[in-house]
Amino acid sequence: MRFDLPTSWRHGRGLAAHTGDVLSDLGCSRTLLVTDRALVDGGILAPVITSLESRGIEYVVCDEVTTEPTVALFERLHQKWDLTGFDSVLAVGGGSVIDAAKGLAIVAEFGGHIRDYAGFGAVPAPLSRKIVAVPTTAGTGSEISDGSVWIDEARRTKFLVLSTLICPTVAITDPLMTRSMPPQITANSGIDALTHAIESYLSVDASEATAPFSLRAMALIAGGLRRAYAHGDDLDAREAVQVGATMAMMAGMNAHMGLCHALAMPLCGLYPLPHGEACALTLPYVLEFNAVVAGDKVADIFEALGLRASDGAGDGGGDGDSSAYARLTRFANDIGLKARLGDLGYRDEHLEVIVRETRNSAQHRFNPREASPEELAALVERMI
Repeated sequence: MRFDLPTSWRHGRGLAAHTGDVLSDLGCSRTLLVTDRALVDGGILAPVITSLESRGIEYVVCDEVTTEPTVALFERLHQKWDLTGFDSVLAVGGGSVIDAAKGLAIVAEFGGHIRDYAGFGAVPAPLSRKIVAVPTTAGTGSEISDGSVWIDEARRTKFLVLSTLICPTVAITDPLMTRSMPPQITANSGIDALTHAIESYLSVDASEATAPFSLRAMALIAGGLRRAYAHGDDLDAREAVQVGATMAMMAGMNAHMGLCHALAMPLCGLYPLPHGEACALTLPYVLEFNAVVAGDKVADIFEALGLRASDGAGDGGGDGDSSAYARLTRFANDIGLKARLGDLGYRDEHLEVIVRETRNSAQHRFNPREASPEELAALVERMI
């Protein structure tokens, strides 16, 4: 058993206003602040910037990460920004911002292209630059994770860069920074975090160390997400989801994800589908598929979510009105996640791409039940 947590996690309301103190304590004096233009325009960065200025930290703002990171975005940012003059990268934003910051830091250190670092363990050595992450969403867990996710437009799929060497040095989670998160982003990021918790619990690499984080994260996220979605100013709900999301990734980066995330890669590459919504779509069907070999653990999941498997979880796989799978689908529907592939432009010729890329995903191998091409095709057809 192995459990890595290289990141120092700091949590508290108002803690983002001490970001400058954190960078100063790390010995940093010049940082590239990677963020999203909407956060700048909305004044969300104000406490962070004030803290940098109060500690004399020089900073330059890169506010161009407005969508999920793509290869094209990487090439544009890498050409524009020379990171050799910065001793740190400060990421303030959602998972896309933090993932982009990690990618820039990697290539600043070792050169090449972000594609060169795809997969497990391709980052050759620790980074000399510090990475500090201040998430403004609650879901991806990128603030502590060993991953950076990129869309490869040419292949119409996503790829992962995975290495504990790219975990942020410090993560600062502050629920005050999530108050402006719109309902749709709250839902998408929250269901992503819930899927991290669930898949890490089912993973073939799950352990006695990861399971408590997975189960507690499920309870926190399931207990707070509907309220955070409906009432964005409910800080208690926001905080429950945020703490749960970070805990879910503590488990996830050690136990890894499974078939939901493997499927999400090509689905998000083919369709205008946010990652969280792809997770919401796949989760009931993948859970039922995995229950064949992991029924007791699936029952634990429904218990943690407040959807008791004893009330008929084994019937219907999301199609029956009374099954726990159907209740999980309704949970997603309650927060506006109702995507079906048939509404997104699905075509028969997409099936081969989805099956191939899912089986090629690094995450498929951690699923408790291997899915054959025929089984994957059957799962996809249920999502149309």
